Amino acid sequence: MKSILRERLKLGLKLLLGAVLIYYVLRSKMVDFYQLKLVLFSPLNLVISLLFLAFATLCCATRWYLLVRAQDLSLTRKELFELTMIGNFFNTFMPGSVGGDLIKAWYVAGQEPKRKTKAIFTVLLDRMVGLSVIVFYAASTLLFYTEWLEQRRELQVLAYSVWGFTGASLLLTFLFFFNRNGKAVIRVPKILRRVEAIAKVIDAGLLYRNHLTAVIFAVLLSALSVFGTNLLYQIQGTTLGISLPFSQYLFIVPVALTVSAIPILPGGIGVGQVAFFTLFQWMNIPNPERGGTLCTLMQIYTILFNCIGAFFYLRFKRRPQETGEIPPALVKRAAM
Repeated sequence: MKSILRERLKLGLKLLLGAVLIYYVLRSKMVDFYQLKLVLFSPLNLVISLLFLAFATLCCATRWYLLVRAQDLSLTRKELFELTMIGNFFNTFMPGSVGGDLIKAWYVAGQEPKRKTKAIFTVLLDRMVGLSVIVFYAASTLLFYTEWLEQRRELQVLAYSVWGFTGASLLLTFLFFFNRNGKAVIRVPKILRRVEAIAKVIDAGLLYRNHLTAVIFAVLLSALSVFGTNLLYQIQGTTLGISLPFSQYLFIVPVALTVSAIPILPGGIGVGQVAFFTLFQWMNIPNPERGGTLCTLMQIYTILFNCIGAFFYLRFKRRPQETGEIPPALVKRAAM
C-alpha cells in the first residue's frame, strides 16, 4: 500500500512540476508560436526531418548490433532495428528521452531468456556510448571556442563539468582497454563478485576488452548519428531565421539534448525549451526565443517519427516462453 501511495505521489509531483514548467515556458514566451506555425506545416521540412531521424535511428540500431554481437547473442539486425523503433515510440510517452530504454531492456531479456544480464547490459552500454559521444562533441567544441566562456560564469561552470565528464570517460576507457595485465580493472570486481547479479554484469562488461574494434565502430556510428542530428538542427534553425555557425550547434544541441533527458515530461517537453532558450541567452544569441521555437519544432517532428514505432510494437513478438504483455510496472512508467 505504501509503495502504491509513493508511486502516486511521485507521479503527482512530476505532473505538477511539468505543469509549472510548461506554464513558465509559455509565460516567459520562450516559443514563438506564430513562426513555428509558418515552418511546421512545410512538407519539405517534414520530409527532411524524417529522413535525418531515420538515418540517426539506423546508426543507433547498427551501433547496438555491434555491441550485441560482441556478447555473442542471437539478436539480428532486423530485430534490433525494430526494438530501436519501439524504444523511440515509448520515448514519446515516457518521461525524459531515455524511457524507451526500459522497454528495450525488457524486450531483449525476453529474446535472450538464458542470457538476460548480457542482453540488458548491451542496452545500458549502448546508452552510455551515445551519451558519452554527445558530451564529447560539446567538450571538443568548447576547446576551440573558449572565447564563448569569457563573459559568462554559467558557461564556464558548464564547460568545466563537460570537460570533467569527458576526461573521466577517456581515462576509464584507456584503463579498461589498454591496461595489459588488467589488474586495475579486475581487482575491484573480485570483491563485488560475491553478489551473483553484479558478477554477471562485470563478466558482460569485461567481454568488451576483447572486442575493441567493435566498440570503436560503435563510437564512430554514434558520432555520425550526432553529427547528422546537429546538421538537422542547423537546417531547421535556418528555416526559422536563426543564423548560427555549425560550431555553435555542436555545443548547444548536445548539451540541450542531454538536459532534455531529465525525466519530468515525455520527450523532454518543457525541459528542452528551457535548455535551448537558456543556452541561447548565455551565448548572447539574438532572439533567444528562437531557441525554444527550434526545440519545439524538432520535438514535434521527432514525436511524429517515433509514432512509426507503433507499427513495429504491434507486430513484434517476444519468444514463446515469455508473456506477450508489458509488465504493469513498465506500463505505469509509460503513463507517468
